[in-house]
Amino acid sequence: MIRIPILTIRTAEALLRLKDGNAVVSLDLGRSKTNVLVENGHFFIGNQRVPLSSLKKIKEKSCYIIENGKIRKLAVFSHETNLYYKLFPTRDWPTVTLSSTPMHRFTFVSPKKDTESKIREISPVRGIVLDTCCGLGYTAIMAAEKADKVMTFERDEGVIEIAAFNPYSQELFSDKGIGLVRGDVNEGIRKLGNGHFDRIIHDPPTFRYSPELYSKQFHEQLFRVLKKNGILYHYCPSPHITRGKLLYPRIIRQLKEAGFDDVKYHEVSSGIRAIKG
Repeated sequence: MIRIPILTIRTAEALLRLKDGNAVVSLDLGRSKTNVLVENGHFFIGNQRVPLSSLKKIKEKSCYIIENGKIRKLAVFSHETNLYYKLFPTRDWPTVTLSSTPMHRFTFVSPKKDTESKIREISPVRGIVLDTCCGLGYTAIMAAEKADKVMTFERDEGVIEIAAFNPYSQELFSDKGIGLVRGDVNEGIRKLGNGHFDRIIHDPPTFRYSPELYSKQFHEQLFRVLKKNGILYHYCPSPHITRGKLLYPRIIRQLKEAGFDDVKYHEVSSGIRAIKG
């Protein structure tokens, strides 16, 4: 059953092509198909009657929901962070943009494929997994399919609000194997015990949003909470240049200084895999 109908440009185009009758469209970004009645210049979803003409305002790079028979963009603004959050459709799973900055790769690799590549880096997935930065919850959800338990942190309530609408994020809130901590991992990790996690996925926001999550001090905390022979995956944009310098060589050096072994950059996943030996 569809929780909250979500419209995209593809949905709008399919409904606008039909003068009267039933259109088979997706109202959950591709997870399922639904019959929608089109009649007398309106379409009907549940008990809502919406003018077809309102579909013309739907743009390609946004998702929309219906409230009281009116269409509105699925986006929020936070006065706390001064950021604008928007669910952004891609060719499979959507991403979220923070004032136009996307939180997933989607141009050359889709968010789904991107998540799969990160999960492969910590394979075999087992035991207790730490997903440091939740976002829309994709890595936590996929890791939970094989892990005993996943702990994930998210400090940004704007991101959580967008995730609550996203059909592909729902297991984040319903899967009992996932523990979502609404707080800053840079603070929360210091309260966790030594050697607690079998696997860690560290997929931080861009450097300009969270430079502390790229610091040597934070890498030392990752080493501390990881079990011996545990695997760390650290997402690191490449070959993007941050402040005039390649970022990943510095991260490799810091991880080695923190105590990690077998520290290697993998171009396919755009990140670094390391082991606590």
